[in-house]
Amino acid sequence: MPNVAVVEQLGALQLNENQAPMGDVPLAEKLPIGQPDGTTVKISTNMRAMILKKNTPVFKYDIKIIAYFKRDGREIAREISSSHEKGPKKENDKSACSSIYRLACDQCPELSKGFFFYDRQALLYSLSDFKKEVIETTIAGKKIEGFPNFVKAEFKITKVAESFQTSSNEIGKAVNIRPARADVTLLESLNMMASGHALENPNVFTKNNCIHYLSHPDRNIAIGEVRGQGMQASSVGATKAVRVLQGKNPTPTAYLITELKTTLFHPNHAPLLNVFREIRGFATNLTATSGWAREHIQNYKGLCCYSDYGSSEGLENDRKMVKIHSFGETARNQKFEKSDGKVSSVFDYFKGRYEKILKFPDLFTVVVMGARGGRLMNIPVELLTFCDKQIVKTQQMEAKVQADLIKMSASKPQDRKKITNQVADSIGLGNGDGHFFTLSPPEVVEGRVLPKPVILGGGIKPNEKKSCFWNTKPEGPSTDFSIQHFSDGKSLSTWDVVFHESEPLESAVHHLIGTMTQMGMKVNAPNFVCIKNNDLRTIFDNAKKRNVELLMFITKSNREYHKEIKVLEHEFDIRTQDIRFETALKFERQQNTRRNLVNKINVKLGGINYEVESPTFTKDRIIIGLETSQNSTMGDGLICVGFSANMMAKETQFCGGYMFTQRSNDIYGSVLKDIVRDVIKKTCTHPCRVQNKPQELFFFLSGITEGQYSLINERYSNLIREGWFAAVSGGKPISFVPAITIVAVSKIHNTRLYLEGTTGTTNIVAGTVVDKIIVNPVLSEWYMAGAVARQGTVKTSKYTVVFNTSKKWTLSTLLAFTYALCYNHQIIYSPISHPVPLYMAGDMSERGSNILGFHRANYKNEELDLARINAELSYSNRKLFGTRFNA
Repeated sequence: MPNVAVVEQLGALQLNENQAPMGDVPLAEKLPIGQPDGTTVKISTNMRAMILKKNTPVFKYDIKIIAYFKRDGREIAREISSSHEKGPKKENDKSACSSIYRLACDQCPELSKGFFFYDRQALLYSLSDFKKEVIETTIAGKKIEGFPNFVKAEFKITKVAESFQTSSNEIGKAVNIRPARADVTLLESLNMMASGHALENPNVFTKNNCIHYLSHPDRNIAIGEVRGQGMQASSVGATKAVRVLQGKNPTPTAYLITELKTTLFHPNHAPLLNVFREIRGFATNLTATSGWAREHIQNYKGLCCYSDYGSSEGLENDRKMVKIHSFGETARNQKFEKSDGKVSSVFDYFKGRYEKILKFPDLFTVVVMGARGGRLMNIPVELLTFCDKQIVKTQQMEAKVQADLIKMSASKPQDRKKITNQVADSIGLGNGDGHFFTLSPPEVVEGRVLPKPVILGGGIKPNEKKSCFWNTKPEGPSTDFSIQHFSDGKSLSTWDVVFHESEPLESAVHHLIGTMTQMGMKVNAPNFVCIKNNDLRTIFDNAKKRNVELLMFITKSNREYHKEIKVLEHEFDIRTQDIRFETALKFERQQNTRRNLVNKINVKLGGINYEVESPTFTKDRIIIGLETSQNSTMGDGLICVGFSANMMAKETQFCGGYMFTQRSNDIYGSVLKDIVRDVIKKTCTHPCRVQNKPQELFFFLSGITEGQYSLINERYSNLIREGWFAAVSGGKPISFVPAITIVAVSKIHNTRLYLEGTTGTTNIVAGTVVDKIIVNPVLSEWYMAGAVARQGTVKTSKYTVVFNTSKKWTLSTLLAFTYALCYNHQIIYSPISHPVPLYMAGDMSERGSNILGFHRANYKNEELDLARINAELSYSNRKLFGTRFNA
């Protein structure tokens, strides 16, 4: 009898988006377990089972709050319970909703008794039925913090149209192999209930209802503080999530997951002038065109401030809120036309209108807009104060501060586990709500450490294979290995070594050539050339004319040639290797540094450094990984999709490319068909690969959320099929479609795993997998540590089989396959954190982001230019496509 899920998934390949509601086609059924392999270990987690009180109903209500304000002599209404604001304004609206809700509780008898859980916006969960369709009241004559012109609020509670009532007995309904049929009402209510104590704790402030921070440090928690420029300081907190997982019982179990969170914040309620004074180089006579202003405007653009003049003066939170747009002319020089048509300077305007004599009229002004948009205004720095609880973005941090935060987060596993529990308890996440659920101790599960794959290097004789040497020294992990010769060392006949004209270092190259020869490469002497007048283009132009195979640059880091080298590599279609002069100085005494460079060069030339053997590897499977990247130089509208696949001559050789697409929730849909087509076409250019007709297309997709599983299942699977037909049909009708397997890989989950042994809590080792109890109850899912944590605590990746039409896989073989791919990086002689196609796809997406960032000024209308951008900036039409040029 055919597998129903597979039949329906194959049927989904024939559907378009308008033929069936998304989410009603079943996802991939759980795979058979197979024969588990490896050594069992004891694993503790940061997950706590939520023991629900049996037979307890939960009722869901909508809350609508319309607030009225005085503005220009009239009342203005705004629904704050469905606020579309962002940042401090959003938090202000939530705080106001909470205040109005508490006042409504005093006025409405139905809200005076019982157990209620309010999300500070538009939803209320109750353990009792109000027995009324609608509850209404008006709040007037009260002061609401953050709303200086508040008049009244209309408060209304109604039953939700659907899923009004659920029960603690229905937790299993929160998950369904057909996602559209899952009832998440109880799951949503549990998320709200879990935050109940935190939202009531005056020493806690909350972001997005799921991250709770301590306003003031708890002296009992041994964690430091990071400080940045401009009074920036870190706060410690915890993320919270509730998931319905397999559990230890016959039915699914809800788990509360708490993870340590350390974030850098801008100062609360600090005068902007005082903040600027804390930053080196600031003076009160700087103009907007000064070096200081140009350097720091990006660090403050988009941040919100309170105004300190007029009706706002002397108030705390009840002040007008504005958003920083840019820096402008000084108050003395900035002129504008007033409503009466007269022209005034900012200095004279504030003196005449508000009787404010500015102390620093020769300092740049701050160009601001209202928190909800509107016209731009120039406000003196001395009349603005920071709004509170504003997060410092990564691009706004100094490099040292970033490093300090990383170091602070990289705590040892035993410390991280202890501190996470302490912070959760201090916030109020460590206990049940007391009415609906209680929390079990952190879950302990059984894991397994998978065996290492077979790794073979080359020998002195042609085609000779020799086993690698595994590390046995106590100072290194047992998963590190070494080889003496490349499995397939390539020849390098025509190559240039490029120095800056005043900084030659030919001796370093001779050491490098010695290592190349030792590892089995055949290398001719290079041609030495010099960069003159910082002219890189001439170097590439001459190399192109001479058919140079490789351009190796050795220049000092302060020359900052790297980005331009990679841009010109793409333009001229020539392999490059960029080496820092400071690194080359170490070649003579550091063999590992030389080997690392030689490893890169050999794979760039198409060589194989070592071979990974696993019974799960087959010649008829094409493996593709996809990852995305974006940087600030690309612009807001585009993202880069990197991909990597085994499309080279040997089925274990990976290389990749990238494509650009519009930023949207459907990150891969617009490019997936083209990527599949290009990968298959490139694979089929190798006769040895054509002989083994592909029987399976296997995908690792990163950056996919659980809410996008239906998108994979019903749309991406169809696009993959279309890509296959586009590559192999040649205009002729064909019916054969390879099996398709799609695994979603998440790196941004909150789960932490710790090894428990005779020496206490330590890091889990590379190859550790957990595939039961704390995993999805209806899908094949597992956590895996691909690599060793050299510092801090291991962060595992979560793998979920979303779509599968192959009958060959068991869960055990899939785990072994994934882990073996972590060993195939070819440059690093140890396993990496993710399977190599996914890891390399990430590298490719970063490369593409940098290439577009360099050329960004050439593409003004990104929506209309997308086809042109991909044609001109991707590698799909380059000779280097199909090689590992980005090693």
